[in-house]
Amino acid sequence: MATISHAYHRVFDEPFEIERAFDADYLLYASTGTFILDIGDRRWMLPPQRAALIARGTVIAVRSKGQATASSVLFGDSEFDAPLPVCRVFGLSDLARQMILHVMRWDAGRPSCDETANAFFKALASVARDLAADEDETWLPKPQSPGMAVAVARMLEDLDQDLDFGSLAEAARLSERTLARKFDAEFGMSFRDFRHRARMVRAKEMLLAGRESITEIGLACGFESTSSFIKAFRTFAGATPRQYRMGKAG
Repeated sequence: MATISHAYHRVFDEPFEIERAFDADYLLYASTGTFILDIGDRRWMLPPQRAALIARGTVIAVRSKGQATASSVLFGDSEFDAPLPVCRVFGLSDLARQMILHVMRWDAGRPSCDETANAFFKALASVARDLAADEDETWLPKPQSPGMAVAVARMLEDLDQDLDFGSLAEAARLSERTLARKFDAEFGMSFRDFRHRARMVRAKEMLLAGRESITEIGLACGFESTSSFIKAFRTFAGATPRQYRMGKAG
């Protein structure tokens, strides 16, 4: 049975978690709150005012970090001319936000012969694909072994600190040499590179989800000075923290 494009809006008053695969290409827009998307060997952070475009058939585990609201658009079988990447997180233009709000009027029970709706969903698909080409790097690789899961969880709890690598290895019940090899084998990056990326992803979330100052966010992400944080963030994100918060990047 052919899938027709439709949309729905949900409010989550408390944290939730769900795992499923959609039989349609899927746009998830986080209007408030932060969502975490687990797909394959990656974990995406979806902060407020960001959207994720997910390819049909992708098994995805979604959870919120607290209260949140989301708008979902499921696109019909012929809205995209080519298969989508598995997942892309990206920023939205004001036009795209207004278009997402507009399509919320057409739910799964809408008539498939509604040409106005069909044309609007087609246009939204085109806009979303263009925006998704400018990916916002908010993902981290997921641990594939129990020891790595312990080490990474321990590190993420204290991103404001330069934890001794030996203490992480001890928590994971691994030698430092073995843990270092696992970072390279499972993540394709060193411990230091992973920690830096995790700090940048955390900074992006904090910039969009809260009202902390740039200095406070830098300190929370392990930087000793505001200037060093701004420099590192600009290198990673292509914009200063203030520009990113104001929607001038990603």
